[in-house]
Amino acid sequence: MLEARYLEGLTYEGLLPRLWRNRDRVEAFYAGLPPLPPLPRAQRALALVEDWCPDSVQAIPVLARLPLEVRFFFRDENPDLAEAYAKEGKRIVPTVVFLDGAYGELARWHGPPEAARAFLREKKAEGLSPKALLLAYHRAFSRFAEAMLAEWRALLSP
Repeated sequence: MLEARYLEGLTYEGLLPRLWRNRDRVEAFYAGLPPLPPLPRAQRALALVEDWCPDSVQAIPVLARLPLEVRFFFRDENPDLAEAYAKEGKRIVPTVVFLDGAYGELARWHGPPEAARAFLREKKAEGLSPKALLLAYHRAFSRFAEAMLAEWRALLSP
């Protein structure tokens, strides 16, 4: 059943035209990433994202650069998946569900990475305006991309 639902998701190429707020940023982040090495055990990923979410904007290109099959779903358009993969009753974006070749769940990750959470706490304590905070957050994209990858590898390590 998960296989059929998974195949309804959007590929990266199918997702891009639906990103009306942050498509340019997602594409720039994608272009700035080198090809990435595979993650342990994962062959597929199901990702719940939203265009308005800065954490999703950062996770999308990292997932798309990995050598694995990824399907993206907008959380608000897919309440069944949002509910199925909620964390403590919260429908968090991004949520990434790593799957094996038979569509079995290997691990779940709810973003952002801890390094990004710490960065945001620090910058909020400095009193940055929301706009300045968002700009600083996106300027640190490469740092958070590395943090995501490290967390994903740790989740998937045997």
